[in-house]
Amino acid sequence: MKYSKIDILEKTPIPYSILHLALPSVLSMIVNILYNLTDTFFIGKLNDPYQVAAVSISLPFFIFQMAMAGIFGNGGGSYLSRLLGKKDFSKAQETTTTAIFTVCIVSVLMTFVGLFIAPQFLKMAGASLHTLLPARQYLTVIVLGSPFTMAAFTMVQLLRAEGAAREAMTGLFIGTGANIVLDPLFIFGFHQGVTGAAVATVIGQALGMLYYISFYLRNKSLAKPGLSHLHLRWSCYKEILFIGVPSSLSQIMMGIGNTISYHLASAYSDHSVAALGVASRVFSIPIFVFIGISIGVQPLIGFNYGAHNYARLKKAIRTAIFISLSLAVGFTLWFALFPQGLIAAFIKDEKIIAIGKTILEAYVFSIPFAAVGMILMTTLQSMGKALPAFIVALSRQGLIYIPMIYLLNHLFQFGGLIFALPLADAMTTVISFSFVYVIVRRLRS
Repeated sequence: MKYSKIDILEKTPIPYSILHLALPSVLSMIVNILYNLTDTFFIGKLNDPYQVAAVSISLPFFIFQMAMAGIFGNGGGSYLSRLLGKKDFSKAQETTTTAIFTVCIVSVLMTFVGLFIAPQFLKMAGASLHTLLPARQYLTVIVLGSPFTMAAFTMVQLLRAEGAAREAMTGLFIGTGANIVLDPLFIFGFHQGVTGAAVATVIGQALGMLYYISFYLRNKSLAKPGLSHLHLRWSCYKEILFIGVPSSLSQIMMGIGNTISYHLASAYSDHSVAALGVASRVFSIPIFVFIGISIGVQPLIGFNYGAHNYARLKKAIRTAIFISLSLAVGFTLWFALFPQGLIAAFIKDEKIIAIGKTILEAYVFSIPFAAVGMILMTTLQSMGKALPAFIVALSRQGLIYIPMIYLLNHLFQFGGLIFALPLADAMTTVISFSFVYVIVRRLRS
């Protein structure tokens, strides 16, 4: 039997609903993982630690791009799923239109600002005399591609929020496939190095964006954007920003935290920066899978919260946590048993492999906490709980993580720096659980 999008959110058995919604999202995240790893993989084949380090220290700006787009993608998506739960399709279309229009304006502004601050940003991130030029070449192209990258990211979140996870995944497949094909062509065929990697990334993002636009134009969306729905009301912006800002603060703080980490790591060596970059990309594998599950369950939680179906909402949260923790067991064993092989898959430099192995051995402690924490964070966002979501967003990457980087680096040098992330994940998950437990316990079906 084929269920409608509304039936999936409202009526079907919870395990089936999560599987239907989360599987395309997880597959999308796997595609995102490939997107995330492609540049590092092919640049690593040059066996030049300075170019690998250059890509690594440019990563925080890409995170800032995603964070700004996430304000309108995550915030708009949360509000959109709640409106669909209330069957308010007119406001749903207004929300989609407002989110896409605004992110386009913001992306253009970010392009100009990014070009202006790029040199100062890279120096703050720890660029050395060896890495500054390739890092600037890579970052310049990434900045120029901001409109494509940010618009595509926002549309992905909005499509997922209305239950169109398969369509969101298809666009990611298109973008990632293009990136995988074009990376070796530009890097090795055209001998463009890091610049070629950045060009391939931007082209992939642009192709994904074009696919999402075509989906809306084919009238298949529950909340199709259009100029007739562009009203720019404060009431709509308030709902988007109250969830989008706290949600994106986590990514903004992540970008700041990564910048600080690379800056502190640069005091040890460029090899340490390169190893930290490779290890962080490898660690994104389990993190992106957990994000995929949380994204998949987000419309289910938001819809049933808006529809006051609290029994179904609670069951969705419990089931999603169980699924994430089950996967966390496998990832923990994989990272604990094969850290050296995971790093060696991307680069053959023995020094980078040794440092990267140590980093992954520390990061493995984050995996179970991240598995639960992603679901809890999404739950707060989906229910529109702006203040708790704001506190959690600040805690993981700001109030806890950034002070821990400085403190542990000061006390234990590089070995302490890499344990800041596991400690921040553990403490933030405890805080998130406390909020969700209190809020959900008060809900009455």
